[in-house]
Amino acid sequence: MGPALILIYISIYLGLVATAFYVLGYHSDKKKKKQLFTDAELPKVSIIIPVWNEEKSVARTLESIFSSDYPSKKFEVILVDNNSKDKTMQIAKKIQQKHTKLKIYHETKQGKGCALNLGIKKASGDIIFSMDADTLVEPQSVKEMARYFKNPEITSVTPSMLIYKPKGILQRVQQAEYLFGLFIRKAFTSVNGIHVTPGAFSAYRKTFFDKYGGYDENNITEDLEMSLRIQYEGHSIEYSPESPAYTIAPNTFKALMVQRRRWYAGLMRNTWKYKGLISPKYGDLGIFILPIAWISIFFSVFIINYLAFNMITNFHSELILLNKVNFSFAGFFSISTYAIERILFGIISNPVIIFLLFFVVLLGVYMKFATKKVGKVKGLPATVVLYFLFFAIFFGFWWTISVIYVALNKKIKWR
Repeated sequence: MGPALILIYISIYLGLVATAFYVLGYHSDKKKKKQLFTDAELPKVSIIIPVWNEEKSVARTLESIFSSDYPSKKFEVILVDNNSKDKTMQIAKKIQQKHTKLKIYHETKQGKGCALNLGIKKASGDIIFSMDADTLVEPQSVKEMARYFKNPEITSVTPSMLIYKPKGILQRVQQAEYLFGLFIRKAFTSVNGIHVTPGAFSAYRKTFFDKYGGYDENNITEDLEMSLRIQYEGHSIEYSPESPAYTIAPNTFKALMVQRRRWYAGLMRNTWKYKGLISPKYGDLGIFILPIAWISIFFSVFIINYLAFNMITNFHSELILLNKVNFSFAGFFSISTYAIERILFGIISNPVIIFLLFFVVLLGVYMKFATKKVGKVKGLPATVVLYFLFFAIFFGFWWTISVIYVALNKKIKWR
């Protein structure tokens, strides 16, 4: 057995350990009794929406948040324009005539963090929600998230993030990724292991910003930096499965590549910034969740590249051997058919692939459990298959590009 196979089997073992941890964590959190606000006890909330050239989605987002069933006297929406050049502000001001709870401000300093920080300064709520201008929520989402703040140890609450009406392979693959994330969040919350608060929609205690400052205005993933800072300062992050929030996912490979390059580069830089989190001091987050996350990333990229290289090399060797014995194909179609047959044989006969198929079945089970609180998800079986076929390839490519950008200290663009 070569070094490569040893690494692969180590990764399989770690995957099984992680799976056991997720399942136990999921069931452990289900048994916990949560401290929740009643309707009469709900605190005042401020929804902050930074916008920059969002004419295509801002109206839909504002109508979505104003459809919330939150008590109107305890609810305000703050839209912060960040130098939009399109019709975003014309649309927002028209909606403001209908919804007087909407307050509009302008931040001339460019950057999402800058816009959010201005919104926090203007907010009068005890709970701050950050919301992207292309996010949609269910009527109960704000209320259900706010309930968790009755527990004084909770500093942030995350929703059930989903893809809005996914179409095509790219969006369906992302939908599967988000569904898997719901199950993981449920498992992580049992040990205060959540370390990502989605910028698309998350809630925070305003007192945390008052004490530790607002968003890092120079950070390319300001939401990730904030969640790691919350954990670093010894606070807790909760997950509200009853609060669906929908984001419009990239539908082109280029747009998705730009998004993931920013996410992964931000993850690398912020993990280094808060490297002190990888410590027994932070419990399961420090000794298991964060280390396993990075080990999993390494093994995932390695395995995909190894399997792809191995299949291509073996196929090339077989073609050379067949050529030496004067075997000739009828044409390109014949070669393609032979290639497919060899690839399928390699998949069926490879024990590593069998384990991967086992994990795919588990993934489907995870997603089924994850959708219990958010309702039926259409086309779930097909979504799982597409995720298995394409996500690992995309994942390896995104990470390779992101590592190169960080290593060369290249500028990461938002869009």
